[in-house]
Amino acid sequence: MAGGGGAQHFLGHAVYSTGRSRVDIVEGGMEPLFAKGDYLLRDSAGLTVVHPAAKEYVPLSLDPAVQSSDQLKALGVAMTMGDLKVVMDSLPGTDTIAGYATRHFRMTLAFTMSIDAAFMQQRMATETVTDYWIADVPGLPGNPLLRANGLSAFSAVMAPFKELSAKVDSAAARLRNASALRSKTVSRMIQGPGTNMTSEQSSEVSNIQRTTVDEATLAVPTGYRKASIG
Repeated sequence: MAGGGGAQHFLGHAVYSTGRSRVDIVEGGMEPLFAKGDYLLRDSAGLTVVHPAAKEYVPLSLDPAVQSSDQLKALGVAMTMGDLKVVMDSLPGTDTIAGYATRHFRMTLAFTMSIDAAFMQQRMATETVTDYWIADVPGLPGNPLLRANGLSAFSAVMAPFKELSAKVDSAAARLRNASALRSKTVSRMIQGPGTNMTSEQSSEVSNIQRTTVDEATLAVPTGYRKASIG
């Protein structure tokens, strides 16, 4: 992140089976959400972070859009969005990643957001450009990175982003069930004259193998305690 915001990275080992997945963090992390030794479970309901050392898990699928919207209303905060733009372009050239020939796509996403509250009024403009290198890998499902990198971190938990989310889904439909083997996102937020923030997020998949998966490892172990992010 530009402006001294620092950087975080992690390396994980991912397993996919029957619509569910698990990512074990083997290096780095994204504090305070997860660190080395933790793992992430994903299914149709959402994402769960598991902390084996503490025998705890944190579900991130409790319909946060509704919760966040209600919390904002209770605080007297009104949030509106405008100037929505979502464009998906196909770019020339190919690259081989994890042994697969990929196609290059670029999604450009932009919007303005206004926050009106008794204690402040603010207007921000955001533009996010994400490059995807995708491939059709038999047995490998559509990659959740298509959404994670295509939307800003807070967009999935704010009700006003529903229209934007729908536009992203529509644009990503061009990629069908292909997996994003590499992605790179550059986001710029303009909060006012001279107040800009730029961040970059990238990811890459490597060493794809087929093996027998123990289905029991794709669920939270019995006896673990439900916790919160804190």
